[in-house]
Amino acid sequence: MKKDLCVVIGNLEVGGTERHLTMVLPLLVSRGWNVRVLVLSKRGALVPYLESNGVPVISVIPEKQLSQIQKLPRVLARGLRIAYCLIQLARYFRSEQPTILHFFLPEAYVLGMSGAWLAGFKGSKLMSRRSLNTYQLRRKGIAWCEKILHPHISMALGNSAAIIAQLKAERIPEDHLRLIYNGINVEPFKQVKPREICRKELGIANDALIFIMVANLIPYKGHHDLLEAFNLIQNQLKENWVLLCVGRDDGILKALQQSAEQLNVAKHILWLGSRSDVPDLLSAADIGILCSHEEGFSNAILEGMTAGLPMVVTDVGGNKEAVVEGETGYVVPPKAPKELADALLKLASSPTNIQAFGQLAKARVQQNFSLAACVNAYHKLYEECLEKTATEVRNICVE
Repeated sequence: MKKDLCVVIGNLEVGGTERHLTMVLPLLVSRGWNVRVLVLSKRGALVPYLESNGVPVISVIPEKQLSQIQKLPRVLARGLRIAYCLIQLARYFRSEQPTILHFFLPEAYVLGMSGAWLAGFKGSKLMSRRSLNTYQLRRKGIAWCEKILHPHISMALGNSAAIIAQLKAERIPEDHLRLIYNGINVEPFKQVKPREICRKELGIANDALIFIMVANLIPYKGHHDLLEAFNLIQNQLKENWVLLCVGRDDGILKALQQSAEQLNVAKHILWLGSRSDVPDLLSAADIGILCSHEEGFSNAILEGMTAGLPMVVTDVGGNKEAVVEGETGYVVPPKAPKELADALLKLASSPTNIQAFGQLAKARVQQNFSLAACVNAYHKLYEECLEKTATEVRNICVE
């Protein structure tokens, strides 16, 4: 059967899942897969990269129509957009007949599976969940739809053991579950700017202690916890410490800046926004942080480890599957600024551990979380799906 893969996702703005796809999909193309991506809303900043690497991106709703829909009252706009997506997805699946459909994130799963049902799609249908299911508490409709759809999925993927455990608890059969860890491309980290030059460009002294957190400014990423943690220990850190906050503002930057002023740490923080030179920034830093309240399996942690940074992370999702407590960093409870502060201070007070933990972290990524291993896992899974579909077709012909 043809190696034809259709990926469905909400958009291709810069985010963990989206960046993951930009690394994996071009390599699947190089292995002979015909890959295309359907986006359900605006296209996003990562589209040019994918298209230049042989992965066409198709908008389910053309930008002109999407713009018109967004001008309507919110409830009406949402309903109209959902209906438009379902109709267009069904038409596409029926006319193009891809062999494998793969839905990334909850909205794409619900709309994509519904569109496949309307189209009478008979191929393999896969879903990838890349965060813990706490979103179901906020989005009851999504949770209800997922419960209905789970029995009809060919395979459900998670990128951490914690996610797989939740999917199993949601009664997806164990033989329909697959764990595929994120993979990191180490090549960009071999071509980074010299540490001193990057620090100079940022206006930071060579002897400064630099912490870095790469995460979009979203409440659940825990930036406010981090500000409180630094407030608790700032008098115990060397005077010229700096925190680099890298990530897109999703509407909370002003509030975070105000909190930083109130907590008397604002002068130590650089809000850098979304950046394309993350490997350079990581190479300039000393300690990496991710203090999320919820997570699936974070690329940001793996990238920090690849750059040779010891990581201080919260015990959510697959974070502790990446960071080995006391060897490559520290794992602390979420929403606990005091424990976060203690771990940061413990690491900052030991230059020897910063160096040793960082080297172990880099080696751990190379051994366990390589991009090659990740792509191999996807390739093998898709091949299994093709074989299963071919067997089913043969059985129907015999009957």
